[in-house]
Amino acid sequence: MKAFKEKRAIQRNLARTIVILPSSPEKKVLTFSPPPLFWILSCVVVLAVPILAGFGFWGLYRSSSVNARAQHLEIENQTFRSALAEQKERVHHLSHELLTIREKAGFIKDFLGMESDSSHKGGIGQGGVELSPKGFEPPSNLAASGRDAGSDRSRSILRAMDIQQIDTDLERIIGILQDRKERLDSMPSITPVDPGRVWLSSAFGMRTSPFTGKRQFHPGVDLAGAKGTPILAPAKGRVAFVGNNGSLGLSIEIRHDSTYKTTYAHLSKGAVKKGQRVERGEVIGYMGDTGRTTGYHLHYEVEKDGKRVNPVDYMMDWGQEDILLAVE
Repeated sequence: MKAFKEKRAIQRNLARTIVILPSSPEKKVLTFSPPPLFWILSCVVVLAVPILAGFGFWGLYRSSSVNARAQHLEIENQTFRSALAEQKERVHHLSHELLTIREKAGFIKDFLGMESDSSHKGGIGQGGVELSPKGFEPPSNLAASGRDAGSDRSRSILRAMDIQQIDTDLERIIGILQDRKERLDSMPSITPVDPGRVWLSSAFGMRTSPFTGKRQFHPGVDLAGAKGTPILAPAKGRVAFVGNNGSLGLSIEIRHDSTYKTTYAHLSKGAVKKGQRVERGEVIGYMGDTGRTTGYHLHYEVEKDGKRVNPVDYMMDWGQEDILLAVE
């Protein structure tokens, strides 16, 4: 038993012996047997090297990833800063534009004679800067306040109530302009016949009647021309009457609005019907000599608020060279 244990010990020593062979037969063979701790440390080192190398590569990878992420975040940050600066510039520009619009609206309100809304003091058109009709440049202090947004933001960015007031005033302006356009469209403004094809044979006012020889009031004008000359509507409106009207012969009446009404007499033929809507310049009939006349002509009357007025004042395309009065 003792011999067996000694044999096993010799085998274990041989298993842990390191032999270094010489490079030539003359040299001595080197052998040494490291202690067990050497082998334990060697195993630890062998196992630790790849683990440490793995941790090192992983650390390098993480560092590279973090750097890439940091660069990406920096780029995003720069992009956001650029976008923020652009938005600030747009806000500054829009603020300046709104201030300019406010001044324009104030000028238009003054031009239209609109009364300011006292419930919004400091709103559009409430005194302050005076503007000329030649330009709509905002005052220098307003422009400067837009440029100095950092020092006083409240002077470059309009409050919500200012924008609401601008919207309200612009709605009022649009309403007034639409109303005025409607009134202008309904106001007689052109000669009801081509001025180059007729002449003024009898004016508005007192005249000597060609039928009685006495002084009488002539409530319209007579425009003489050839038979069949087209008669035009001087403004938009609705036909109120078409038919025979005694001494006026075949006549047409147009109600333009609550203010104006026009009458056309001595027509040879009508081209519209009662209740029909007509537009300025539309043919409504043709010149004739029906009724009591001395020749082919159009008798034209204009009523304003129920009172007859001089039609020549509403014949804006009628020049002085076109006027030729018949000798009384």
